[in-house]
Amino acid sequence: MAWSEIPLSNVPFSEQTFKLTLDGGARNIHIKLCLWYHDLCDYWTAKLIDYSTGKTLIDMLPLVCGIDLLGQFRYLDIGRAYVVKNEASELQHPDNTTLGSTFILVWGDDS
Repeated sequence: MAWSEIPLSNVPFSEQTFKLTLDGGARNIHIKLCLWYHDLCDYWTAKLIDYSTGKTLIDMLPLVCGIDLLGQFRYLDIGRAYVVKNEASELQHPDNTTLGSTFILVWGDDS
């Protein structure tokens, strides 16, 4: 299984677009990734959109550490994703300045 780090910016209310090519053949996944930081609750959420159709695949996905973010969405066949702590910090989850630096998003596939 190959894992790739998704290059994220920690700019709140940013829209980031990625064409994901997962290891395991000629399988391309076209995803538009929209990230939002919620100041009141102190957490990030993501929206995943099929880039070719514009259809929302997942909305309001909380970016939390320690779980497969896409685990409950296996039927979509878009791989697995984790938020991982990349450097020493007392934080348990990314805040509005640490996503993309202290915490990274990795995406991979079981194929």
